Amino acid sequence: MPIHPEDQRLLTLMKGVVAKDAASFDELCLTVRGILTATIYKVLNNREDSEDVCQEVLVTVWERGSLFDRSKGRPVTWLRTMARNRAIDRLRSKQRRADLNERFRGEVDTPANRISRSLTDLVTTKEHVSMVRKAVVELNPEQQQVLELAYFSGLTQSEIAARLQQPLGTVKARIRRGVRCLKDRVQPVLMA
Repeated sequence: MPIHPEDQRLLTLMKGVVAKDAASFDELCLTVRGILTATIYKVLNNREDSEDVCQEVLVTVWERGSLFDRSKGRPVTWLRTMARNRAIDRLRSKQRRADLNERFRGEVDTPANRISRSLTDLVTTKEHVSMVRKAVVELNPEQQQVLELAYFSGLTQSEIAARLQQPLGTVKARIRRGVRCLKDRVQPVLMA
């Protein structure tokens, strides 16, 4: 079956990217940036987020272009699938953060909390914040790193795994163990 001329061009550029040829990568970016951004925008409906995710996808192509398997499909299909999946990850991450913020607001804004904002409450809050910070510092460096990326940088577990070049299962286990350690250290004091 004949190869479409655009596919042949993308295949040539992909070979250059795998060989770490910057000129091939630049040309690939110019060629596919519009298609990828449009694909991502359909999921996110936000221009800035779409451009950010497109940039992330292109960095992934540079770092892991060798994962493309010509026998499994067209280069543009691989790129668009990667872009769509990364956009879905971003959307889920934003929804999780919004849900967490909403839950936090609901827990903090209870009638009992609105009644009394005395100096004692403020001191206690500062002590709790200090205690949580101390507990985080006591975690091992790997747990600190994944918790910071997950909860403060808002990355998904897949994004963390890619950034740290660690298996997804390892990242999940570190997050789970880190949260459990924090809970074990902080909860008894907060409940007292």
